[in-house]
Amino acid sequence: MQRRNRKTWADIPAGHEDPLSYAVTTRNRSTMEMVEDAVRRKRVLLAYQPVVQAGRTDHVAFYEALIRVQDTSGRVIPAREFITRVEETETGRLLDCIALEKGLRALAEEPALRLSVNMSARSIGYEKWMRTLRRGLQRDPTVGERLILEITESSAMTVPELVVSFMSELGRKGISFALDDFGAGQTSFRYLRDFMFDLLKIDGQFIRGIHANPDN
Repeated sequence: MQRRNRKTWADIPAGHEDPLSYAVTTRNRSTMEMVEDAVRRKRVLLAYQPVVQAGRTDHVAFYEALIRVQDTSGRVIPAREFITRVEETETGRLLDCIALEKGLRALAEEPALRLSVNMSARSIGYEKWMRTLRRGLQRDPTVGERLILEITESSAMTVPELVVSFMSELGRKGISFALDDFGAGQTSFRYLRDFMFDLLKIDGQFIRGIHANPDN
């Protein structure tokens, strides 16, 4: 009877003396490889989360398009396991392209839909993303008026001058902008004034329990 090969302490490469760190690094690498493969093969979906008015919870103001990446079995890979690590990579830019492409298609197919699509400020200078946006706006001029581009506070502050210029240009096409994670500590009041965000999504730490505590 054959025994399966199992890793032992001696099998762990030099530089990974801590078994827990080695296991975490290996898992992270495996997750990134799955995400990169999924993006290459476009195993990516959008989940639509309704954003409702506080006073009228039955009234949907708009939907937020949330990216969902699937592994080879169709299981959704939790975004928390990779989203921050793809932010500065080519995979992150391609994810933004796919999300925008799918979001623009949904807006074209559903004239009553208003949709926010997440993006990184780094995608502003990414030609494929800009090309996707231009094509979508050219195909249906009403799409811009129903599109909200959502940028996190930390992402916007990596290239604030570029974000300001970008928002000024696209705002003329009717596109709205949302600042996500506002209050997490990155945005100075100077840039908050210069940015032209239409919506502020306040960081969760400030509004938890808002139904029970008016200070929140």
